[in-house]
Amino acid sequence: MEKFGNVIDVKVPVLICFFADWHEASMHMNAVLREILSMMGNRVKVVKIDVDKNKELTKALKINGLPTLVIYNNRELVWRGEGFHDSDVISLELSKYI
Repeated sequence: MEKFGNVIDVKVPVLICFFADWHEASMHMNAVLREILSMMGNRVKVVKIDVDKNKELTKALKINGLPTLVIYNNRELVWRGEGFHDSDVISLELSKYI
């Protein structure tokens, strides 16, 4: 994976979903992420990070529950949520930074 700093160093809000393939709620987030992209297009960046393949980052960011969603804006963490969230909740949070 590219360096995390590069992932969040963009001019749009970045929604990151920390997930695992074996975790059911994580898999349900795929449809929500597609909906977010459909609604917001290039006004946001959506990234999925597999916790099993990125253990150092997962530990550094203290990702304990799955899925964990975070929003970065201007390289700063501005929102974090654990567990399943629907597209209304996430789009409301993202819209604060667009």
